[in-house]
Amino acid sequence: MITKSELLSIDKSYFTILQASSFAIYIKSNCTGHYFGLLVEEYRTFKHYRVYHKHHQHNEYHRHRDCKSIKVAVERIMSHDKFHLNGRRPVTI
Repeated sequence: MITKSELLSIDKSYFTILQASSFAIYIKSNCTGHYFGLLVEEYRTFKHYRVYHKHHQHNEYHRHRDCKSIKVAVERIMSHDKFHLNGRRPVTI
């Protein structure tokens, strides 16, 4: 289940939260306008998040990656945004 603290950890200035429930959060990046779905999968010993992505509202979501926490998922999404804003070239840090 997605906790309230996990939901509050999402930067509201970077993302617009479109929908949130106990097992899924749908957000839109304010930088690129891309859409992401974060779906939690819980097992007895661990949980992880499946991250789905689409470029435009009318597209279908495709599986983007799996992450061990909301924090990691948000970091990966922000890295994805940097990649797109850099002309789809690898970003050097």
